[in-house]
Amino acid sequence: MRLSRLALCLPALLLGSAPALAAPGDSIGSAVTVVNLVTAKLEQDQRELAKGDDVRQQELIEVASDGRSELVLRDKTKLALGPGSRLLLDQFVYDPDISGGAIVLDLARGAFRFITGVAAKPAYVIRTPTASITVRGSIFDIYVQLSGMTWILLIEGAIEVCTEDGKCQLHDEPGKLIRVTSDKVGKPVKWASLSDKDDLPFESAFPFVVESPGVDPDPIFTREDIVLGTFPDKPGSGDDDAEPSDNDGGRKADESKDKKKKKAKSTKKKRSKEATRKRRKKSDSAGNIIKGLNITIGIGGGFGGGKKHGGDGPRGGGGNYK
Repeated sequence: MRLSRLALCLPALLLGSAPALAAPGDSIGSAVTVVNLVTAKLEQDQRELAKGDDVRQQELIEVASDGRSELVLRDKTKLALGPGSRLLLDQFVYDPDISGGAIVLDLARGAFRFITGVAAKPAYVIRTPTASITVRGSIFDIYVQLSGMTWILLIEGAIEVCTEDGKCQLHDEPGKLIRVTSDKVGKPVKWASLSDKDDLPFESAFPFVVESPGVDPDPIFTREDIVLGTFPDKPGSGDDDAEPSDNDGGRKADESKDKKKKKAKSTKKKRSKEATRKRRKKSDSAGNIIKGLNITIGIGGGFGGGKKHGGDGPRGGGGNYK
């Protein structure tokens, strides 16, 4: 992680007039909403935040279990913090007149909404205990459980999510979620297809879908959109790749494959029956034509229709040959 942070800062530092790194305690934005108790701590100095207060480099922002807050940073990055959340404003390098920079935020626990500002997109790195997220002009919600497991709901744009050991997943399907553990990044799936979600109350994990924050007042998705999955899939995607439960040994995925095989087999069987019916119909039509021909020939040719040749018997020329 230290190497990735250095890589982000290096291009800016190599420029002749690079943006200055904010020192610990320097103002990097402000609190635009504060509900109930929200504190900001820098080393041994702790204060209660009020609306309009500055937020500072390397401050730890903590929200009470019945509180919430919204921050706007100098580059116009917007952050909404849900009840019980904890955020470290780790690093901020930004100058509107100079390209480059780095904005690093550590989300320790709780629910958040992140909306990118005007800094160059590679400058943003959002970290959780299990994931490192780079953004590409995005709005997304994050829920970090006490265990460190991270859930990410993409609202707009695209993000790349990586584990500490370098396993990465591009997420560019708004409305879908991915789950990140210490060694795995799941694929984007709809909420309805998400395994093991019974222990994840939607309202606690994604409060800013339930009620839009002031910094992002016009919702793209409603709660019903996400929970019921009533938005269209991205072409070529789908939830057939929904994550199997960690405890089912892949049973759900196997069941999904079995269903696909049975459906394909059923379709093939139906097509075979239809083809058989068509062949029989064609054969019956041909038989009727032949029957007519037998009668005609029997009358004109002297065989197949008269009594001499068994015309009234079971194998007379007027018989139905099958």
